[in-house]
Amino acid sequence: MLKEAAYEIVSRKAVEQVSVREIVDAAEISKQTFYRYYKDKYELVNEIYYELFQKDIIIPEKFVKEDDWRKIYLQQFSAFREHLDFVRHLFTSRETGCTLDYEIELTIWFDKEILKRKGVDITDPRILFGIEAKDVGGTFVMRDWIIGGMQVEDEEMVKRFELIIPQILVPFYFPEKTR
Repeated sequence: MLKEAAYEIVSRKAVEQVSVREIVDAAEISKQTFYRYYKDKYELVNEIYYELFQKDIIIPEKFVKEDDWRKIYLQQFSAFREHLDFVRHLFTSRETGCTLDYEIELTIWFDKEILKRKGVDITDPRILFGIEAKDVGGTFVMRDWIIGGMQVEDEEMVKRFELIIPQILVPFYFPEKTR
């Protein structure tokens, strides 16, 4: 009930404008019940975000060959389009714990897992810097694209994301490609 209520409300307005009181009233539960499951509204909406856009999509085991990277992005972008009002309102937030922070955290985890599977030393400071540069920068680009109404086609965005992969990481994502 909480997830349904939060989804409906955040689909209509920015998450900063939503109060826990508004969510619990819509779900017809008490604040006490809310806080039994979630520490704040961001934890709730981030769980919804994960279930809609990450859970069955962002799986390191799915990344086996070069084209899998593109397929994962296209699947996620399709889900964004299906829930555009919700995701747009999530990405307007810059509060601590917001979905922007959550997306960066998940993406960094995902890339580390992929690179570990390929035998990359993810403790190498240059590799870590490359991962963070790719994932923080990519998340902000994605956020701006979503907030702007996703005017660029999904295939084109995948091509643009490929361009922001730091040189040090290219051989691990695109072994056949030389730049």
